[in-house]
Amino acid sequence: MLVQDVMQTKLFTVTPDTTLPEAIHLTGQRGVRHLPVLEGERLVGILSDRDLKRAMASQATSLEAHELRYLLDHLRVGEIMTRTVIRIGPMFPIEDAARTMVMEKIGALPVTDGERLVGLVTETDVLRLFVRAMGAGEPSSRFEVILGNEPHALAEAVQAIEAAGGDISSLVTLPCGGGLKEAVIRVRTINPAPVVWALEARGFSARGTWRG
Repeated sequence: MLVQDVMQTKLFTVTPDTTLPEAIHLTGQRGVRHLPVLEGERLVGILSDRDLKRAMASQATSLEAHELRYLLDHLRVGEIMTRTVIRIGPMFPIEDAARTMVMEKIGALPVTDGERLVGLVTETDVLRLFVRAMGAGEPSSRFEVILGNEPHALAEAVQAIEAAGGDISSLVTLPCGGGLKEAVIRVRTINPAPVVWALEARGFSARGTWRG
């Protein structure tokens, strides 16, 4: 799945001249945590709720209430926004966006096509996709199968599940140390016992059986 399949396209943006109260009102009214900052059609920064909180805290250190109110009312987005914007293109795999957000410790990535802003992908969008990919939004049973390091172990596990009448809704393989792999499998049933028995009969160990 690509970034363009997951990104938000209905965007709320501000300009460098937007005042701090206006930005705070927009984030609260629209329930957003990140505002791309545009100068014309060019992306020049991004304003996060963290930038807003930092600006308010830094101004509140030694001012009287009326002085603080006056200063905050006249503070502009251009003075507090993050200017070095990490961005991504719409045709990149979504896992590239997730990896970038993890490595850079950021919660959102503007999506640009050339210099034009076309979307925004956030950590919430990635988590929502993760829930879909793992099949966690439907009645099912989840278990982990230790595959070892045999080359055909995954195919044999899938065959065992299907032979037992199991309908796989999601399957993810992960390294589990020592050169071994495990498969996290979700099957569309709330009674996984026949599937677990079939796996054990093939010599697999199914652990953490969970229904949801």
